[in-house]
Amino acid sequence: MANIFYKAMLPFALSLPLAGTTPEPVRASALLAQCSTDIASLCNGVREGRGRISACLYAHSNKISNTCRPELTKVTNSRTFERMIPPSVLKMKNTPGETKLRKVCAADIKARCPGVPPGKARLLACLYAWSPQVSGTCNTEAQSVLRHLK
Repeated sequence: MANIFYKAMLPFALSLPLAGTTPEPVRASALLAQCSTDIASLCNGVREGRGRISACLYAHSNKISNTCRPELTKVTNSRTFERMIPPSVLKMKNTPGETKLRKVCAADIKARCPGVPPGKARLLACLYAWSPQVSGTCNTEAQSVLRHLK
C-alpha cells in the first residue's frame, strides 16, 4: 500500500534539496558533506531519498551546528521551498491541527522526533523524515492536517 504521507509531503520533499539555480545533486551533496556530523547525531536511521535527510535537519534546525547551518539555510531559503510549503503550514504552532497531530502521533513523536520545537512545519518535516517507520494512523493524521492547511 502506498504511503499517503509521501503523497502529502512530496512537494515538501522535492523542495528541500533545491536552492536557487544550483542543481539538485550538487545541493544534496553539499548538504550531506557539510552536515554529516549533524546527520549522524540528529538523523541517524533516517533513510536517504525524497528529501528525508533535509527534512530531518530542518526539523532539528534549533540544534544544527555552525558547519551545517549555511547549507541548510540555502535549502530552506530557496524560492522552491517557499512556493511548495503553504504559509499556513509554516505558521502551524499551537493550533488545533498541531495539537491533534501531537496527540495522534504521540508515540511516533516520542520515538522519532523528541525535542523538535513547534512551528514552521518542523514537526511535519520530522514525521516526513521518518515516514517509512511512522505508524499508519500518524501518516493519516499528517495528511489530514496538510489537507486542511493548504
